[in-house]
Amino acid sequence: MGPKVKFTKEQIIETAFEIARTEGIESISMRKIAEKMGSSVAPIYVNFKNTDELNEALMDKIISISRNLLEEENTGNPFHDIGIASLRFATEYSVIFRDLVIKGSKFMQDYDKKMTLALIEEMQKDSKLTGFSVDELKTILFKMRVFQVGLSVMAASGLLPKDYSIQEMEDILSGTADDVIMSAKLRKEMQ
Repeated sequence: MGPKVKFTKEQIIETAFEIARTEGIESISMRKIAEKMGSSVAPIYVNFKNTDELNEALMDKIISISRNLLEEENTGNPFHDIGIASLRFATEYSVIFRDLVIKGSKFMQDYDKKMTLALIEEMQKDSKLTGFSVDELKTILFKMRVFQVGLSVMAASGLLPKDYSIQEMEDILSGTADDVIMSAKLRKEMQ
């Protein structure tokens, strides 16, 4: 008879997430999770074959949090909401953000693949972006992401002036988004 399952998958994922949130994704190990849960590693291996399987479940949780942040914004301007949700993720989950973005984590490719399609779908709902093809939207998203990641890195790393408020970050993000969209529209008209 195998080891008795003491914890649900969700409890294990939540513990892994807390480790990632405070210590970083690379700090996660079956042993560390078991230690935090006051257990041996056996119940964890009952739920997950290996660390890769656990990390995949952790990435699904991180993607779910990202989507929830996006849904919470819901201003009626999806492109704006994407930027603000990304900025919130970078400030609220700065350790995970740094692992995914700054350290070039292997998990970022999975995150990008899963999130890009969802973000393009949101952008297609934005009246400011009507008339753009999927490829054009991907280009707009990439350009905006370059700026947003830079701003988010500065926010997550404490590189912004101390008196720089979230509202000021949101304003500069919105202004830049408008500039990127206007530039794309002008370029499209000139073709």
